[in-house]
Amino acid sequence: MDDLEFRRRIMADPKARDAEILAALQSSESNAQFAEEVLELDAQLEKALKIDVPEDLADRILFTQTTHSLPITNRFSRKMFALAASIAFIAGLLIGQLQWHNILIPPAYASLPDMAIAHVQNEKAFVQGIDEQASNVQINAKMQPLAAKLTAQFPYHVYYLNHCGFGKANAVHLVFAGEKGKVTLFLVPLPSDKVTQFDQQGMRGVVEPLKQSSLIIVGQQNEDISKITAKILPIIQPMN
Repeated sequence: MDDLEFRRRIMADPKARDAEILAALQSSESNAQFAEEVLELDAQLEKALKIDVPEDLADRILFTQTTHSLPITNRFSRKMFALAASIAFIAGLLIGQLQWHNILIPPAYASLPDMAIAHVQNEKAFVQGIDEQASNVQINAKMQPLAAKLTAQFPYHVYYLNHCGFGKANAVHLVFAGEKGKVTLFLVPLPSDKVTQFDQQGMRGVVEPLKQSSLIIVGQQNEDISKITAKILPIIQPMN
């Protein structure tokens, strides 16, 4: 299990401790620290949700009269209303913290450059300490589901290689050594109708049409993306 998969599983279930998780914890101090921090955060959230419900909360929200003159059955009902109201209040606070821009705009309506930049930024911390030294055989194995393959040796040292979610599609995510720093490549099963160069948020890149797919390369602003693309694009062959 690579570090990225480990972190995803821990984020999904902070208390998970199966054989693979335990092996990842024992093999990496950073993994162990990350799991401990996520578990602590989970405990804090659980504690925050266990709050006492004010007995008069429902009265203030739903009613104007007091409960002292009501039957016990009505008092019980009001306590249930109070509990529901407090849960709704907490849910409102949590929902308010979400990034609605990302939720309300489906990935299908975002541009490929925007999705690529966001992906690089979101997973930078996950892949920065990884050096898998992936080979051509491994790269071709990842490209095979996307009906593509390398026809020559990949010309750069590969630090990280995996599949990833890219909008509603699964893409090949590859991080390699450029001339100025690390460069990210995405092979995405989403078509593009023209070559698109982009320069934003301190990064620059290019989208290259590749039959029914797109090749996206993203690097730092001082990286010669055109030179890198000229080396990589000719050796990626669509298989259909």
